[in-house]
Amino acid sequence: MVPRIALRLVLSLVLIASALRAQDQGKPPQQPQPPTQTSTSPAPKGLQFQVGETTIKLGGYVKVDLIHDFDQIGSRDSFDPRTIPTNDESDPGMATRMHAKSTRLNVDVRGPTSIGPGRAFVEGDFFTDTNSFRIRHAYATVGDWLFGQTWSTFMDEDAMPETLDFESPIAFPLIRQAQIRYTHKLDDEGNYVAVALEDPQSNIITPVVPGDTEEPIPDITARVRWNNEYGHVQLALFAGAARFNPDAGNADNAFLHGFNLSSEVDFCKHDSGMVQITYGPGVGRYRGGITAAPDANGNLDAVEIFGVMGALQHDWTDEWRSTVSYSWGKANLPGGVAATTTESVSYLAANVIWQFCDKAWWGIEYLYGSNETFDDHRGEANRVQIAVRYDF
Repeated sequence: MVPRIALRLVLSLVLIASALRAQDQGKPPQQPQPPTQTSTSPAPKGLQFQVGETTIKLGGYVKVDLIHDFDQIGSRDSFDPRTIPTNDESDPGMATRMHAKSTRLNVDVRGPTSIGPGRAFVEGDFFTDTNSFRIRHAYATVGDWLFGQTWSTFMDEDAMPETLDFESPIAFPLIRQAQIRYTHKLDDEGNYVAVALEDPQSNIITPVVPGDTEEPIPDITARVRWNNEYGHVQLALFAGAARFNPDAGNADNAFLHGFNLSSEVDFCKHDSGMVQITYGPGVGRYRGGITAAPDANGNLDAVEIFGVMGALQHDWTDEWRSTVSYSWGKANLPGGVAATTTESVSYLAANVIWQFCDKAWWGIEYLYGSNETFDDHRGEANRVQIAVRYDF
């Protein structure tokens, strides 16, 4: 059950935003709504140059986060409920942290080719333990083909709620990986079908006998997108395989598959909602979870997972907006996993964001999460995060 502090903080955020909205009545609009994070759309801001027929855009942002934890959690820079301790320790674990790891840089190059428009996009951030630069996206598109590293075809990057937290709601697919994708447009309304071969890297818990884990084939992913006047609906599927090859005996294979049904809907001018439902044996690999594990007899099984995510965003004024999002996921763990393996998680985020100029915003967010393990132990954590971001 979400503790009373969660409900009080969420209510406080709403009341603060309501008061600010009343103060801002009559002010001229200063900032349009933030763009959706679509891997095939240009950065919303940036420095643009034209070289012949080629357009080059440099973009990104600087972001600083101030984080205060009221309880113990293993992920200090992002809010991952799987790292919440469940050992019933009485230490509240209060801690404060500041970092700028989310700062992001990108370059977007577009121009004609002999078979149609071409594009190359590279983006990175500093979200590592050593603050070193890492690649987020590195892909190219020519005609209907995409190749490189970007959001998985199995996920819906247009149904991701806005959070100050880098992790975002836990129970929906969120991963960037190497792939080769083909997209077929169904009409001029933005409806399409896409299929891809993707990197199959998985988290496989091995049986107790000596051996090696393998991913024998690439993941096969597909999505169908339907657009309408209110938003969109997307259905995504995937299939793959995991293998444990013991030093003695035959290889043990597990078939992986699942679906992700998602939607984004604009209810009215100031309100929108998002929902995602994910299910399948092995879908945990699309959020850093367990893909396969041994059962009580030591045989490799795909881990069946069910997850739901819902979010509501309200625009109080042209400058102020809020998002409340919640997600919950549960794994049907086989009997051979450790007792401390995470079985279910929940994640709640509620924020207020002030777009105080066309290139910068300030926000505050309350976060709550829970972690329940295979042996029925449970842990909870509460966090408040403040962030400031400047887009260039």
